[in-house]
Amino acid sequence: MLVPATAFLGGSMWAQGALVFVLAAVIPLWDRYEIPRLKASSNPRKRIRFYGKVIAVEWVCTAAAFLTVGWSALFTIHAMPGEVDWLSGSKGSSIVMGLVAAMAVVLVLPVILAIWSPKVREKAAKAAERLSYLLPSNVEERMWWWPAVCITAGFCEEVLYRGFLLRYFHTAPFHLSLTWALVAAAVIFGIGHLYQGVKPAAATVVLGFALSCVFVVTGSLLVPIIAHALLDLRVLVLLPAGSVPVEKAA
Repeated sequence: MLVPATAFLGGSMWAQGALVFVLAAVIPLWDRYEIPRLKASSNPRKRIRFYGKVIAVEWVCTAAAFLTVGWSALFTIHAMPGEVDWLSGSKGSSIVMGLVAAMAVVLVLPVILAIWSPKVREKAAKAAERLSYLLPSNVEERMWWWPAVCITAGFCEEVLYRGFLLRYFHTAPFHLSLTWALVAAAVIFGIGHLYQGVKPAAATVVLGFALSCVFVVTGSLLVPIIAHALLDLRVLVLLPAGSVPVEKAA
């Protein structure tokens, strides 16, 4: 069992279950309602309004997690001996070092190439067309992007999908093994990104599982938070202002 779990178990179980329901069902359904409206809207400030909604929803959910679980229980995790043998000892260290190295390459290399190569930026803009309705296209939207996505999503989603869900599935009421708790949390993380399409959502499941592994081995949520925030921050470098066509969003 995760240590410590007293703060978690002492919280209101119905409130925790309600929050899981929001993460697994309400937010994906809200996306199915909100994203088509975002795509169809002709309001020039539609993205900024959407970013504001994202900030509000994610911080409200994060506040609920803090109130029902507690600060330290969300930010730290300690697996009991033998609980996740495949992530323990030198084997686990090698896995985490490999994951961190892969994340570093994914985070840093495209940014470096984009800074020095206009062609790379052009390719990034073309690849981003399918999400043009969501990505910032002007200076004001870019100013909203870093608090709405980089900071809010990086912090709140790691707290919710890693810190909160791992403990919920591993302790009462499900008592899943830590390995299956990792899987369950990653799947819900992917479901929350189905608005991007099935393949991107599947990739998000893999990313979520990798971030959870880093969390378990390091015992701290800090590294996943930083990695998540930097992953979203790359958009501002890979896609300079004006590189996302406004007409694609309509």
